[in-house]
Amino acid sequence: MIREKVGHLSDDIVVQGSRAKGAAKPTSDIDFAIRVSPEKFNELIKDSFSKVKAPNPGSAKEKTMLHAIETGKIQSGEAKLSKFRELLQQELGMDVDISIIKISGPFDDPPFTPIK
Repeated sequence: MIREKVGHLSDDIVVQGSRAKGAAKPTSDIDFAIRVSPEKFNELIKDSFSKVKAPNPGSAKEKTMLHAIETGKIQSGEAKLSKFRELLQQELGMDVDISIIKISGPFDDPPFTPIK
Protein backbone atom coordinates (compact mmCIF):
# COMPACT_ATOMS: atom_id res chain seq x y z
CA MET A 1 0.00 0.00 0.00
CA ILE A 2 2.79 2.46 0.89
CA ARG A 3 4.88 1.70 -2.18
CA GLU A 4 1.81 2.04 -4.40
CA LYS A 5 1.15 5.54 -3.08
CA VAL A 6 4.66 7.02 -2.69
CA GLY A 7 6.93 4.70 -4.69
CA HIS A 8 7.10 7.29 -7.48
CA LEU A 9 9.03 9.56 -5.09
CA SER A 10 11.65 6.98 -4.10
CA ASP A 11 12.14 3.25 -3.76
CA ASP A 12 13.95 3.85 -0.44
CA ILE A 13 11.04 3.75 2.03
CA VAL A 14 11.78 2.82 5.63
CA VAL A 15 10.46 2.75 9.17
CA GLN A 16 12.64 4.77 11.52
CA GLY A 17 12.48 5.99 15.09
CA SER A 18 11.44 3.93 18.10
CA ARG A 19 9.75 1.20 16.04
CA ALA A 20 12.93 0.58 14.02
CA LYS A 21 15.06 0.73 17.18
CA GLY A 22 12.88 -1.81 18.97
CA ALA A 23 12.17 0.72 21.72
CA ALA A 24 8.51 1.44 20.91
CA LYS A 25 5.84 1.51 23.58
CA PRO A 26 2.30 0.36 22.80
CA THR A 27 1.30 4.02 22.44
CA SER A 28 4.24 4.96 20.18
CA ASP A 29 3.59 6.14 16.65
CA ILE A 30 5.22 4.67 13.58
CA ASP A 31 7.53 6.87 11.53
CA PHE A 32 7.75 6.22 7.80
CA ALA A 33 10.54 7.98 5.90
CA ILE A 34 10.69 8.36 2.15
CA ARG A 35 14.44 8.81 1.67
CA VAL A 36 15.46 10.88 -1.36
CA SER A 37 18.70 12.24 -2.80
CA PRO A 38 19.59 15.88 -2.08
CA GLU A 39 18.76 16.71 -5.72
CA LYS A 40 15.32 15.08 -5.51
CA PHE A 41 14.74 16.77 -2.13
CA ASN A 42 15.39 20.20 -3.69
CA GLU A 43 12.99 19.36 -6.52
CA LEU A 44 10.31 18.31 -4.01
CA ILE A 45 10.84 21.50 -1.97
CA LYS A 46 10.00 23.48 -5.10
CA ASP A 47 6.98 21.28 -5.84
CA SER A 48 5.73 21.52 -2.26
CA PHE A 49 6.25 25.22 -1.61
CA SER A 50 6.73 27.24 -4.77
CA LYS A 51 5.29 25.41 -7.76
CA VAL A 52 3.54 28.56 -9.02
CA LYS A 53 5.52 31.26 -7.21
CA ALA A 54 7.86 31.51 -4.27
CA PRO A 55 6.27 32.05 -0.85
CA ASN A 56 5.99 35.65 0.29
CA PRO A 57 9.03 36.75 2.29
CA GLY A 58 8.37 36.44 6.02
CA SER A 59 5.17 34.40 5.53
CA ALA A 60 4.36 31.26 7.48
CA LYS A 61 4.76 29.28 4.26
CA GLU A 62 8.26 30.65 3.74
CA LYS A 63 9.21 29.89 7.35
CA THR A 64 7.91 26.33 6.97
CA MET A 65 9.85 25.93 3.71
CA LEU A 66 13.07 27.24 5.27
CA HIS A 67 12.60 24.88 8.23
CA ALA A 68 12.13 21.94 5.84
CA ILE A 69 15.33 22.90 3.99
CA GLU A 70 17.26 23.30 7.26
CA THR A 71 16.10 19.99 8.73
CA GLY A 72 16.04 17.97 5.50
CA LYS A 73 12.46 16.91 6.21
CA ILE A 74 9.24 17.66 4.32
CA GLN A 75 6.33 16.76 6.56
CA SER A 76 3.21 14.99 5.34
CA GLY A 77 1.10 18.15 5.05
CA GLU A 78 3.57 20.00 2.86
CA ALA A 79 4.21 16.83 0.84
CA LYS A 80 0.44 16.53 0.25
CA LEU A 81 0.37 13.17 2.03
CA SER A 82 -2.00 14.06 4.91
CA LYS A 83 -4.96 12.07 3.61
CA PHE A 84 -2.69 9.07 2.99
CA ARG A 85 -1.28 9.44 6.53
CA GLU A 86 -4.84 9.40 7.89
CA LEU A 87 -5.64 6.27 5.86
CA LEU A 88 -2.52 4.55 7.23
CA GLN A 89 -3.57 5.50 10.77
CA GLN A 90 -6.96 3.86 10.22
CA GLU A 91 -5.42 0.75 8.64
CA LEU A 92 -2.70 0.34 11.28
CA GLY A 93 -4.70 1.50 14.31
CA MET A 94 -1.95 3.82 15.53
CA ASP A 95 -0.56 7.31 14.99
CA VAL A 96 1.51 7.58 11.81
CA ASP A 97 4.12 10.07 10.67
CA ILE A 98 5.18 9.96 7.02
CA SER A 99 7.80 12.39 5.78
CA ILE A 100 10.19 12.94 2.92
CA ILE A 101 13.74 12.82 4.27
CA LYS A 102 16.88 14.08 2.54
CA ILE A 103 19.58 11.38 2.53
CA SER A 104 22.45 12.53 4.77
CA GLY A 105 20.24 15.25 6.29
CA PRO A 106 19.64 15.69 10.05
CA PHE A 107 16.56 13.41 10.11
CA ASP A 108 18.26 10.65 8.10
CA ASP A 109 18.96 8.80 11.34
CA PRO A 110 19.32 4.98 11.41
CA PRO A 111 18.43 2.34 12.28
CA PHE A 112 15.99 1.77 9.45
CA THR A 113 13.63 -1.07 8.68
CA PRO A 114 13.04 -1.19 4.90
CA ILE A 115 9.47 -1.41 3.60
CA LYS A 116 9.07 -4.18 1.05
